[in-house]
Amino acid sequence: MKNSTMSMIGAVVLGALCVSPLRADAQTGSAGPEVFTVTTTADAPAANPFDGRCRTDAGECTLRAAVQAANIRPGSTIRVPAGRYELTIPPNFWNTNGPLIDAATGDLDVNTDTTIEGAGQELTIIDAGHRDRVMLTTARVALSGMTITGGNASQHEIPLFETGGGGIANSGKLILDHVTVIGNAADYGGGIFNIPVADMKATDSIITANAAGEAGGVRCDNTCTFTRTEITDNVVVNPRVKWYRFGGFAGRGGGLDIRGVGEVVLIDSRVLRNSADEGGGGINIAPAYLDTLPYQFTDVFNPGMAHLILRGTTIAQNTAGLGEQNCKKVFANILSTGGNLSNDHSCDLTATGDEVRPDAGMR
Repeated sequence: MKNSTMSMIGAVVLGALCVSPLRADAQTGSAGPEVFTVTTTADAPAANPFDGRCRTDAGECTLRAAVQAANIRPGSTIRVPAGRYELTIPPNFWNTNGPLIDAATGDLDVNTDTTIEGAGQELTIIDAGHRDRVMLTTARVALSGMTITGGNASQHEIPLFETGGGGIANSGKLILDHVTVIGNAADYGGGIFNIPVADMKATDSIITANAAGEAGGVRCDNTCTFTRTEITDNVVVNPRVKWYRFGGFAGRGGGLDIRGVGEVVLIDSRVLRNSADEGGGGINIAPAYLDTLPYQFTDVFNPGMAHLILRGTTIAQNTAGLGEQNCKKVFANILSTGGNLSNDHSCDLTATGDEVRPDAGMR
């Protein structure tokens, strides 16, 4: 159970430290919400990270400086014009082994309630350049009209062990509206990692071409709702060779990996062409790694601890090296409320309007 324990401890440690991050109070006596408009695509920290002003030493408002200012002014809005915003400052080496938050380097650490508005999914691109994950969110953070890409998580919440959330690591309430999460990587949660206390809502968004050792697209450890959202072409490959991993705890959940007991809902969404070299190429649902128990036990005993609800959703053309291709469930229930489509019977689609046909998801 080593890898199971490490991943679960990592989630708890990340949540415990990120929900109450260390930060200084504003020194100006005024810390009310503000609207910050980014004026450059360059990457530079705020000249004074504690005064709540989006101003670098060069006198510009960078995206990083805007995040630092918003962290001092809860409830602020950051407006990010069209452009590619590459995060060129690598993470502080001394902060990569442990859950320390340093908004001036590496990923963008959003620590208070903040709204970040881009100019459109194809217009505003935030690119971590494979130096670190793109973003860490620990409060109510709403993202809209942007692409999150180039994340490669380098911070180990437990020293020397695995990384989570290549695009976004979320320990708060994350809201995505017309957001694309593409081309990110981590040990788990290649696109997005939501820890056990976190919630996420994604609307009209795309989570695609992310990679991980488990949970290629998204990992949900509490509640998640996906509306008109595509989870496609994400990949999971069990690394196996790591010194603390003996196999059996990775390689699952190519598109979506559900490890908590909160409700996960997909409405009018699509889970297509994801792959995992173990089980659950499209969706894997098994709270607390209970899928590592012998199948002779889990196949006959199901207390239904976790819940996946489907409506008007296509889950098809996903592949897995072992077991069910589209949906794999252990100690969980999949509830169809109708109008769903798949190319196999693994997702329990028996409600009115459900269809199972070989060409599902191919058109």
